[in-house]
Amino acid sequence: MAMSSNYLDAAGLKETFRGSHFKFASTKVPEDEAPNDCLNIQTPVTESALSTSRLHGKNTNEYYEFIQLSQGIHQGRVEAVKDFLNQRPDAVNEWINFYETPLLKACACGKPEIVKELLRRMTPEQMLPKMSQNTSYHTPLTIVAGNGNMEIAEVLIAKNPKLLEIPGSNGKIPVVVAVKNTQMEMARYLYTRTPVQVLFDEDGYHGTVLFVNAIFYKMLDIALDLFSMCRRLAVTRHPHMESIPSIVLACKPDFFPSGCYLGPFKRFIYSWLEVKLPTLRKDSLSNNDQDNTLMGKLLKLFTKWTGIDKVYRMKVMHLQAKKLLLGISEETLAMGLEERSDTVEALFLAARFGNVDFLVEMIKNNSELLWSRRERSNKSLFHVAVEFKQAKVFSLIYGLDGMKHLLLADKVNHGDAVLHLAGYRSPLSDVVGSVLQMQRSLQWFKEVERITPEAEMERLNAVKETPSQTFTTQHETLRQEAEKWMKDTAQSCSLVAALIVTVTFAAVFTVPGGTDDEARGKPFHLKDAQFVTFIVSDMISCFASCTSVLIFLRILTSRYSFDDFLVALPTKMIAGLSILFVSIAAMLVAFSSALFTIFNNSKWIIPPTILLACFPALLFVLLQYPLLKEMIISTHGKGIFDRNMKVLS
Repeated sequence: MAMSSNYLDAAGLKETFRGSHFKFASTKVPEDEAPNDCLNIQTPVTESALSTSRLHGKNTNEYYEFIQLSQGIHQGRVEAVKDFLNQRPDAVNEWINFYETPLLKACACGKPEIVKELLRRMTPEQMLPKMSQNTSYHTPLTIVAGNGNMEIAEVLIAKNPKLLEIPGSNGKIPVVVAVKNTQMEMARYLYTRTPVQVLFDEDGYHGTVLFVNAIFYKMLDIALDLFSMCRRLAVTRHPHMESIPSIVLACKPDFFPSGCYLGPFKRFIYSWLEVKLPTLRKDSLSNNDQDNTLMGKLLKLFTKWTGIDKVYRMKVMHLQAKKLLLGISEETLAMGLEERSDTVEALFLAARFGNVDFLVEMIKNNSELLWSRRERSNKSLFHVAVEFKQAKVFSLIYGLDGMKHLLLADKVNHGDAVLHLAGYRSPLSDVVGSVLQMQRSLQWFKEVERITPEAEMERLNAVKETPSQTFTTQHETLRQEAEKWMKDTAQSCSLVAALIVTVTFAAVFTVPGGTDDEARGKPFHLKDAQFVTFIVSDMISCFASCTSVLIFLRILTSRYSFDDFLVALPTKMIAGLSILFVSIAAMLVAFSSALFTIFNNSKWIIPPTILLACFPALLFVLLQYPLLKEMIISTHGKGIFDRNMKVLS
């Protein structure tokens, strides 16, 4: 069997390992596999032609005699299948349509009782793929591995364990098929029963494919077990594949703590949990008695509801990935310079995807890897971090002291210096919105400019541009989009603020509860707490609205230069939205206080008024808080760079 790989370059790993799921009912057959009479099956038959065929007693469907058996299997009618097989015992191993035998169809439809009945009538040899004019697309076990039916898998293996070793038409053995279809329970079950020699015989193709897919689909317990049996498998490239396990691990920053964001509550749970790494022993896989008890079910429900279960599984994954990474790092240490080419590629991919933990662990044990450069572009790891705007990776340079200038000094392809790279737009932006993207680009450019020599500001690249000119050229479209968003937002908010000013200004002269004409128009409820609250809140709302209008007008009349997007414009937008919220909240308080003053002796008005008044304020917070939060953190937060990082020193 010719081994062929459908893996693309590591830059497109997600598409590479997505895989093609099994299509059990597909009737499309490649031309080189189609039998001579397949046209009789696939050619559409018109109603008149069918009637003519019936009148003359002809039937062009060569599988017509198995239609009842096929329908009985599909519908799960065991007795109908038994009756048919009693009359036609030979049909148990015949093709009932162009691509399925009874066993294959029963496995695809997930009918365990029918599978058991078929196996009772079959020999182990009859379960193996038949080679005839009709080529079986899958073995029974590869089909079951794809749909995850454990009951059928157990009876198939019990009848013929040889099925564990036979690949499907795509060259993948059942355990690999289960992993690629994310059938975790099935994958672990099949892995513990697949003979080791099948994975590592000859050139170890099946073991390598399983290793790569186990990492990509987060089944790290399988990957760790494979690594314990063959460590070199993780760092060497198979001739029929274009990726290796270490490259896949490098492209998965979410496998490590630095690549996952946890809120305060989940961080507390994460630090408190004690984790024991799971094993792959056969006796532990089927021991679910504890989970089936009432207490076990309640505990499982509680942990799922509170999020503890998710955090626990995340911590298990982090520990497994760290253990695997440590082993890969130690294995790399024993490799020669030429053998490390794939490891170097993994490092650059880790820099591209922001996998800090991978870089730190690999460079700590192999310090010379820090000086790695791409052959074609002459880029270092930090050039790649700047190019793809990976702040956590770039922050590692602060711990290198005098070496950082050496790592950033050389030109790369097209004559670009590191500051030119900072001037390009990032293809992997981690922020949403043109204003925040513009601000993030400026933060990157200013930070790289701060640590590079002043002479770099005047260095020209291949198109005779300085870094500042490159930044301007690359970001002009983004600047225009950010300007339009700022103006549209400011214009809309200023209109709302102006309406509030109009309403609150007029409300002062419409005194709730009336006035005493004999006392020169003095309000009747002047000494009531509700009336005082009305006056104060109305005044706050009016003044806050005026202030927000002025701020939004200032935004509308700004220059909108590049530097304005760094601090000035975001700060004004933060202030305008915050003050506008104060104005809206104070207006609602004033309105409620006026109602309480008018209905002074009616207590029933209080609960519905408070409830209805809180709704607009809460809605404003829910709609605008995410934007405000992002702007505040991005503008006045601790920053995206950690200048105190010393892990590589």
